[in-house]
Amino acid sequence: MLRESVELTGGSIDFDGLTDPSCTEIRGVPNSRELLQFTNACMGVEGADPEAARQALVDSMGAAAMVDTAGVISNFQRMVRIADAIGIPTDGPMQVMSEDLREQLGINRYVSAANSSPTPFFKRLMLKLIGVRMFRKMIREASI
Repeated sequence: MLRESVELTGGSIDFDGLTDPSCTEIRGVPNSRELLQFTNACMGVEGADPEAARQALVDSMGAAAMVDTAGVISNFQRMVRIADAIGIPTDGPMQVMSEDLREQLGINRYVSAANSSPTPFFKRLMLKLIGVRMFRKMIREASI
């Protein structure tokens, strides 16, 4: 959804930075330096300074954004752990829409990727022709 939203607004994001542990800024994401610093501190990355990261994010985006960011990080961690623990597969439409991004980010190499069975050719074709367009239309309408 992030990619679709960015493309609809005419922007671009360096998705490679999302999987590079040494990345300190993601081109195309406002305040990414502070967001990454805060995320690393929340994830317990060695050398990260939680207090400095929290203050940098507050200075950059405000206290409410810092609280929202902490909530997003927490929720993402919770959802990923639950999905991995019980083996939730990626459904067909999401598989088709995200196949190039999953490949780019290396997500298909994760052990839990085995929980998602390949989408049959005809279904992939129909989803690409109809489903992706409908999804993009929904995002466009929701962002107006």
